[in-house]
Amino acid sequence: MVALEHLRNEASPPRLPRHYIWGILIGFSLFHLAQSIFWQFGSYYLFAGIPGTTFLLIGLVGGLPVLIGLVGVYLWGTLSDKWHRRIPFIIFGFLAQAISFFLYIFIQDSLTFLLVTCVAFFFSLAAVPMANAYLTEAKTFKGGAVGLLLATGSLGWAIGAFTGGFLFNIVGMPGLFLIGGASYLIGIVFILLMTREVPKKIDNPGDVIEKPETKTGLSQRKRIPIHTLLIIATAVAIGAIGVNAFSFFFGVYLIQEISGTAEMLGIANGFAALTGLAFTLAAGYGSDRYGRRPIILLGFAAYTIFMIVYIFVVNPWIATSLWIIPLYPLVYTASYAAAADLSKVTRRGRAMSTIATANSLGSGIGPIIGGALIQFLIPTLRGNMLFTIVFNALAFILVLFLVPETLRQRKQ
Repeated sequence: MVALEHLRNEASPPRLPRHYIWGILIGFSLFHLAQSIFWQFGSYYLFAGIPGTTFLLIGLVGGLPVLIGLVGVYLWGTLSDKWHRRIPFIIFGFLAQAISFFLYIFIQDSLTFLLVTCVAFFFSLAAVPMANAYLTEAKTFKGGAVGLLLATGSLGWAIGAFTGGFLFNIVGMPGLFLIGGASYLIGIVFILLMTREVPKKIDNPGDVIEKPETKTGLSQRKRIPIHTLLIIATAVAIGAIGVNAFSFFFGVYLIQEISGTAEMLGIANGFAALTGLAFTLAAGYGSDRYGRRPIILLGFAAYTIFMIVYIFVVNPWIATSLWIIPLYPLVYTASYAAAADLSKVTRRGRAMSTIATANSLGSGIGPIIGGALIQFLIPTLRGNMLFTIVFNALAFILVLFLVPETLRQRKQ
């Protein structure tokens, strides 16, 4: 047990001023507002708006930029930890996306669209992992901090989805790209005006309490080897492959295969983001109270069951209504919280980047596989649903048998 004198001598972690937190949250609400425009209508815009675009190329637009961005995401985490700077990397990520959205307005062929998206993603993937690192440096309850960031992101996603759904037929996709680019720039302004870097510090008192030096009393972090983080990341990647093999093409599925409308697409994604706000807050609270592993397992299991039901839906309004149930925030929130458990503050950026890399890997491979399945094997998106079910079941099994609980118990 650590001596009380040692605990008293440790510096307390700095508390973030409230306006710092609000700056990050507002900024990322605007970030996800723009992201929702791209992911909601990107596949349908390429399918219907740029002649000659194949399903495989649509899948490449959804996946290849993310795979290329994997080179950047860990690089940004490493540099951020080395320099102990988070804000410049966040701004850097916002700016790259803003430039790409303004360029989309003038692009008339799918290959150029793909190239611009690849370059933008390489730089933009610095933003979200560094925001998670920023908030968990000074937050005692890491799951709650991550959940709050994801919840405000869901709010931005909802606004973007509703805006895109109801303005698509009025301003067209170029108008939506203009709105998205402006949102990134406004987000930069809020972050620059309201936030500052967190002072460099030691791990929080909860970490210090759990670092006895005796050989018989190894810390919780040492008893849980770091490969646990890699297993969690692998499960996140597997699940994300399955999810994105279908979800990136959801707009095409809803409008083309079951005769929905752009307004239905906006309603589906908008309300999914709103309910996702509550789900992420609940996931953050649940992962702090009950543990990271149970919430991750719940997320994979729930999504598997959901897709088993969804595969039999043929009515567009029923499909729209069911799509508003967001289950994957359970996995992401608890996974990021687990990464915080398994890392020191000095390596927090790299730990968060590991989960972000896994998610990006799945998000990159998923659309490519989904596009190839439609192009060459199964000429319907219901085949992609079967793929989603299998991969989420595999992720559930991996966590169930190989991942221990990571939440460090704090002194009563």
